[in-house]
Amino acid sequence: MLNQLAISATLALSAATTAQAAQPSPSDLVDALNNTFGKHAHKRASHAKGFCAVGEFTPDAKAASFADSPLFRQKNANVQLRFSIGGGNPGVSDKSRSVRGIAMRISGGGETYDLLLISEPAFFAATPESFVSFLQARVPDPATKKPDPAKVAAHNEAHPDGKIQPALLAAHAAPQSYATTPYFSNNAFVFTGSDRKQQHARIVVQPEAGTHYLSEEQEKSLPDQFLHDELAQRLGSGKLRFAIEAQLPAAGDSLVDPSQVWQGASRVTLGTLTVTALAEEGSCDGIVFMPVTLPASIAPSDDPILQSRAAAYAVSLARRSQ
Repeated sequence: MLNQLAISATLALSAATTAQAAQPSPSDLVDALNNTFGKHAHKRASHAKGFCAVGEFTPDAKAASFADSPLFRQKNANVQLRFSIGGGNPGVSDKSRSVRGIAMRISGGGETYDLLLISEPAFFAATPESFVSFLQARVPDPATKKPDPAKVAAHNEAHPDGKIQPALLAAHAAPQSYATTPYFSNNAFVFTGSDRKQQHARIVVQPEAGTHYLSEEQEKSLPDQFLHDELAQRLGSGKLRFAIEAQLPAAGDSLVDPSQVWQGASRVTLGTLTVTALAEEGSCDGIVFMPVTLPASIAPSDDPILQSRAAAYAVSLARRSQ
């Protein structure tokens, strides 16, 4: 019996060690991006194409009861922003059917809150392993310069989570503007209220201008680079506003899988983001927006993608600083 127990313990330890060894490292995550999109000097490995803006955050009067933090008790807080297109290609077309991103750093009350959101309510991977596999399957074939459909199919068979975001993107054209798409955190966070109650929630940012995608004619006629000038033109006519909300989960919504679309409809208004102006080119390039830079009242969930992101971002920063 003792020998059997010893053998079982040894096998369990070996399995755990093997599983740990199989976990992609932060460098593996960045390598997967570089291998798929190429290496571009001084550019982010992910969301390489983007530009900077500034604004302010006005907390809702009841926000501090949901997230008990000095940040949510300020009248206004400064915001540094970066609008971007998903992927590691800095020359990608603004009409591409890929995600749009908004990253923001809200500073106030002695606290800093980084939010990183994309224009679809699901991420393309549930785990770091799926993340690497998804990108490896999309490394362009040297002959066709396109991903091999057989490799993509094999990935989808092994990781069904990889089918959800592409299906969402294929269902509509690219946004007409960074001001006409909602943004989603995909990752869940744990919010502690003034009553000390803890609740999981995802962040959703809703545009005051509504949701509008390119028409067929716009897809054909617009230049590949139009989003920067389009937003500048909008800002010339007035400030842009977005509602920042905490979406609560419905029964069955996963708290740890960012590839799943939440069904939860109940939302808590945290405040209003007002974009006031575009910023000088490159002014936010030195900022590393970290999804775990959070006020005291907000904590990361156990989402494995969320847990892996900060270390990978640090690797990306070190590489583009070289």
